[in-house]
Amino acid sequence: MPRNLDVPRAARKAGEVAWTRMAAANDGGVPSETTARLRALGLSSTTVYVPPEHATIKYDQTDGFGPSSVQEKVLRSLKKTCTCSKTKAKNILFTLLPILAWLPKYRIRENIVGDVVSGITVGIMRIPQGMAYALLASVPPIFGLYSSFFPGLIYAILGTSRNLPFGTMAVVSVMVGSSVERLVPERTELPAGLDNTTGFNSTEDFLQELRTQDKIAVSAALTLMAGIFQLAMGLCRLGFVTIYLSDPLVSGFTVGAAFHVVGSQVKYLLGLDLPRYSGPLSLVYTIIAAFRNITQTNVAALITSLICIIVLLVGKEVNLRYKDKLRGIPIPMELFVLIIATLISYYADLNGKYGVRIVGTIPTGLPVPRPPDVSRLLYVLPDAIVLSIVSFAVSLTLAKLFAKKYGYSIDDNQELIAYGASNLFSSFFSCFVGSTSISRTSVADAAGMKSQLMTFVSAFLLLMVLLFIGPLFRPLQQCVLASIIVVNLKSMFRLFNELKPLWKVSKVDCTVWIVTWLAVTLLGLDLGLGVGVGFSLLTIVLRTQFPSSTLLGQVSDCEIYRDCKDSQVKEISGVKIFRLNMPLCYTNCDSFKTALHKRTGLDPVGVLARRRKEERARRRMEAADSESSGCFTAERSRRRKERSGGDGGVANPGMAVDTANTEMDETLGQNGDIAKENHNGTEVKRTPDVTTVILDCGAINFLDSVGMNTLVQVYKDYTSIGVKFLLAHVNTDIRAQMWSCDYFEKVEGQRLFVSVHDAVLFATNKVNIFL
Repeated sequence: MPRNLDVPRAARKAGEVAWTRMAAANDGGVPSETTARLRALGLSSTTVYVPPEHATIKYDQTDGFGPSSVQEKVLRSLKKTCTCSKTKAKNILFTLLPILAWLPKYRIRENIVGDVVSGITVGIMRIPQGMAYALLASVPPIFGLYSSFFPGLIYAILGTSRNLPFGTMAVVSVMVGSSVERLVPERTELPAGLDNTTGFNSTEDFLQELRTQDKIAVSAALTLMAGIFQLAMGLCRLGFVTIYLSDPLVSGFTVGAAFHVVGSQVKYLLGLDLPRYSGPLSLVYTIIAAFRNITQTNVAALITSLICIIVLLVGKEVNLRYKDKLRGIPIPMELFVLIIATLISYYADLNGKYGVRIVGTIPTGLPVPRPPDVSRLLYVLPDAIVLSIVSFAVSLTLAKLFAKKYGYSIDDNQELIAYGASNLFSSFFSCFVGSTSISRTSVADAAGMKSQLMTFVSAFLLLMVLLFIGPLFRPLQQCVLASIIVVNLKSMFRLFNELKPLWKVSKVDCTVWIVTWLAVTLLGLDLGLGVGVGFSLLTIVLRTQFPSSTLLGQVSDCEIYRDCKDSQVKEISGVKIFRLNMPLCYTNCDSFKTALHKRTGLDPVGVLARRRKEERARRRMEAADSESSGCFTAERSRRRKERSGGDGGVANPGMAVDTANTEMDETLGQNGDIAKENHNGTEVKRTPDVTTVILDCGAINFLDSVGMNTLVQVYKDYTSIGVKFLLAHVNTDIRAQMWSCDYFEKVEGQRLFVSVHDAVLFATNKVNIFL
């Protein structure tokens, strides 16, 4: 007989009881497979039954559950956090300033060439992209160069990624432009105290200049607010928020933003004078306005746009096809187009003769730092929050992608601090919100970028442009910059190729992709993103509310349990094994019980109701049998008297049928199944009874109070009809919850098993080991 070892109450209250099963000292034998499975895992209970050959159990007290252990953990954490030492101070300094960790260890011979080449390559890319993305942000082109220069310097000092050239991005720029256009109203009259004496040709030009200054001010306020928000998130250790922006959601948002980018550049490509719309259906309004004014298209601007787009597309295909021969250094087609278009515009006087819009005056030198208008901070707060989250999510995704490629880690919170500090610093130079782009990061990686030293090389090249070369781009056509923007969206539109494989992998994720794309395209970037996030969370709620469950059976001749639908799996007689494939919480408790009753074919409430009904039917039948038996006896006596009366009449014996030996009595089986037996005790029909229901908790990693009460209720329901309810494979966190909420006091006799097989062995009385 197995030994019954009671765990001391003090030991249970102090913490989780962990034990190691060992071979008995007297036997010196090898532990069984069941003992080996139990060796590494401790389960809390009041009673432990073990086989006689492994009755020796060593109890080791470990940090467990209860208020005392939690209090000790909090005190240890506070003590560790508040302790000061040289090592800790050094670690904090290196965490806040990652450049101090990698710069002293920089390998010049191995990395300098790659960093210099990639820095020059990326710097050349940043010149046209910075000027072009400034159009998306609705600010003059020079501020695009500023936004390419200042943020990257701060990120190189504070960032943890070695392969991220921080700067401008098309999606973030168009979001800034959308916010700026919405927040800056049109000026229809001069401010009080001002008149048109500033040298402008007309009042309209002066009003346009004033509105441009307002746009710059709002853009700087957006950058400052986004930087403050990102910095606060990083200091509060909130880098995990990006988990709510799934990859399908980000892809759908990116493609939807690409449509808005194209819509914002239509007026430059065609040379039209169109207003920039914002809000829901802004893209639709832009397309309608473009078709209404299509007859006013500037032919010179249209031809220039077509030529630039064709040349840039051909150049990208050449770079892609001959990538290996070019050794990762692409031909700078954008810079060539920029220079050639500037020369043609200057010598052909496209602005004066054909009315083609040009960039205009570009100041030289660096801007004087000045604080943004803080009175606008609350005004731009909602837009800044969306901008900060999107820029952080996109940049962090790329940073983690390349960190995984080269085998180093990324600190999410430090990245937030780096992004926030970059935007905060650059806002004093009227820059717009920074981020990174896929194309620029890919080019930097292909060119051999090894560290953030590349950023300083690229910044030096931009500095030369700002100090000396900038004014030379004055005659550059705006349609050329628009062409560069549109061509760079090619990689974004290729994300449509994700839909087919995504549909095969997960139809829900594919739906999230499509819904987010449509919402962003039709409702705008901010509302569309909100709809996408809301829909994505709704799919999670719905999947949690309707949980996936499985009825398990045993694979022949082994201890593996799989879905009963498998042909090699057979159910165990009298035992139902149910597995819930997700957490058990208040959203899915009712669905859990419904699925459990349906899968096992055993509803305790229904069984009890049928039992009561059958009991009433049985009593009525017994009463009827008693009455029928009394009537039959009286009739029989009367006939005997007639036969013995001697009147010579012939007796009619009739044909009395004794139903006592033939009538079937329907009784109810243990689980409510009807078992038909005759009165001689011979069983005519009976379905097998379910004696045990096992819940496989291996996939349940979270349990709230409602879920705990549901387990208690299910246990009591099955116990009320004489069915055992066993829990198997319960993880440590859930066991901790069970102890903290007195679960085992509510369900006396509840048993926890290390594995499903152990529970099956106990249920079938093949081994007497349970917890």
